Amino acid sequence: MITKINLLILYIFTGMSLFSQGHIDHIKNQEYLKLKNKVDCSNPPGDNLSARICANLAFQKSDSILTLVYDSLLLKAKTHFIDSLEYKVIRMQKNWRDFRDSHCVIIYDSYEDCGGCHLRAIEYLYCLTELTENRIKELRKLYNGL
Repeated sequence: MITKINLLILYIFTGMSLFSQGHIDHIKNQEYLKLKNKVDCSNPPGDNLSARICANLAFQKSDSILTLVYDSLLLKAKTHFIDSLEYKVIRMQKNWRDFRDSHCVIIYDSYEDCGGCHLRAIEYLYCLTELTENRIKELRKLYNGL
């Protein structure tokens, strides 16, 4: 398996993005994250704001791992001499991101009656994290199969 140092080298030489899958800046830049240093996510948070912070950070972590795995898969696809494999991987991932985002918006919308409550955002972030962690497994399996 490619190490993080190798992935960093890949990033430098190939110009790949190691930052995120799916334009999540709006999630990374939430105002409430200024309080993240006051929350211990290793213990179950006792309040909704802490749970929201931890859910956000968990999604950011899974998104970063997904990006590393995707970038390594994309590089491996480039090294195969199969016509359009790289393009197929890129298209596949874009379609998956669209699916993930649409799926989790349904979860978010199901909490419409709670107004601006934290639970709506927490469940949305849990959805993003769960689907992203599942995708990491799928991409690793695909990588190992190439």
